[in-house]
Amino acid sequence: RPDPGNRAGPSARSGGSTAAMKPAPRLLLAVGLWALSAISLLFFSSSIASLLWWAAGAILAAFALLDLLHGWRRPAPAAERIVPNALSVQQPHPIKVRIPSTELPAQATLADHHPDDDPLTGLPCLLNRADNELTEFTYHYRPSRRGPVAFGDLEFWFPSQLGFWSVRKICAARCTVPVYPDFSRIGQTQLDANHSFLLTGTRLKPRRGEGMEFHQLREYHPGDSLRQIDWKATARRRSLISREYQDEQNQQVLIMLDGGRRLGMPVGNLTGFDHALNASLLLAWSALKQKDKAGAMLFSGDQPRWLPPVQGQNGINHLLNGLYDLHPSQHASDFSLAARQLVRHSRRRALVVLVTRLQHEDLDDLLSAVGLMRRHHLVLIADMLLPEQEALARQPVEDFDQALTLCADAQEQKQRQQLHTRLRHAGALVTSATPQNMPQQLNHLYLALKRSGRL
Repeated sequence: RPDPGNRAGPSARSGGSTAAMKPAPRLLLAVGLWALSAISLLFFSSSIASLLWWAAGAILAAFALLDLLHGWRRPAPAAERIVPNALSVQQPHPIKVRIPSTELPAQATLADHHPDDDPLTGLPCLLNRADNELTEFTYHYRPSRRGPVAFGDLEFWFPSQLGFWSVRKICAARCTVPVYPDFSRIGQTQLDANHSFLLTGTRLKPRRGEGMEFHQLREYHPGDSLRQIDWKATARRRSLISREYQDEQNQQVLIMLDGGRRLGMPVGNLTGFDHALNASLLLAWSALKQKDKAGAMLFSGDQPRWLPPVQGQNGINHLLNGLYDLHPSQHASDFSLAARQLVRHSRRRALVVLVTRLQHEDLDDLLSAVGLMRRHHLVLIADMLLPEQEALARQPVEDFDQALTLCADAQEQKQRQQLHTRLRHAGALVTSATPQNMPQQLNHLYLALKRSGRL
């Protein structure tokens, strides 16, 4: 996640200031007392008393008008808002507001026009002037959706010199910041290639055949196979020398992300599409870390998108910028059309990962799509399971209604397993996982396929 550094807030003195005012409680109290003093005219009906009453009102109005003019002419502060260059969805981020202390009264009200999807920022708030050069205020903003979000201007309410008015000062500070998927899990060791295979007890074994490249010669280690020994180098060095291999690089991983309505269901604080996008980006990052190429395609969305495969650790920024603003549409998923589009874009062999939520009526469409993509690619279908269904399978039956619910769920799970079997017979690899387990599951399968040489 980029470090904070997006500064918004040119000085309002350069033309970014508009003002408004409202009477303060002190003015309302003074006017109320003046109005109540009119009761005394009932007892002192002389012309002198009436004249004094009107004179007091005129003096109060004059002071209020002068106080208003003074507050109106006071310039807005040269404030600035410091926002991170990018935000992560559902994560709190500190937003700083800095104002020169010399341009603030002892107390002022701050109302930052941040995006309205977070009502818990604590604004507006009372701002006390600091004793040092700058007065700083920090609040936390938690975006609820991915995509660009707009921050408006900074709004201040200053008390006038006599305290009769509250005068609004606007400091121009509009900016737009992208909200990316929560990519904080990228640093977790569960996605590290070596650590992942240590957890499963798998070790990289030297072998011959497709999917392995010669890396270097090294001294013989106990456990190396005879076919791994380089006999010519051994004769020259007069000691056993082994050939060391590494996984083939420059392979391709293409992610097909279902942008239809079936992934629009809520899962926790996010949608199924958000979880699918997170899993896709983490898989792409893992492939880039293995020095493979990673690309992505959104299908059945409002705006279908194709991101050609890129390579290198900086490629994840390209994918993030190309996918962060996507949201599920209301369209039905069209797998055969998506397969034709993918083949038109890329015919070079790749691991194609289709991330969706399967339904039993998809069988014919999926079989057509798998048959088309298998001519060029290795196809892996990732079926997202709902956490509620996983929990339902473990619940005890306590009444008749719950028994009916469990029976209906069991029937659906049976149909899902039959669909998985038909897809495997058609030549596709199929895996299923809950949204929380999908990133680790896809990463593990990718690494296993890479080490097996099937790519």
